[in-house]
Amino acid sequence: MQIRIMLAERAKRHAQRVDQKGSGVMEFAVCYDHSGFAWSIFLDVTAFFALMTPLAITRLIEISRQDAVPSYSPPEA
Repeated sequence: MQIRIMLAERAKRHAQRVDQKGSGVMEFAVCYDHSGFAWSIFLDVTAFFALMTPLAITRLIEISRQDAVPSYSPPEA
């Protein structure tokens, strides 16, 4: 029972400190541009990577297959 009372008092003191400091809501600094230009660049770069990824994967598979299979040359007579 004593522990519950202690916890309740602690919670009350914490709530009072939050009320003294402010609303208790965290505010974040905005360090980036919200304009449409920045958003447009982000989407352009994302679209570029989305389109190039399958091509890069295909090329890597092609290169790995070339390295895995030794070239066959028929024996000379």
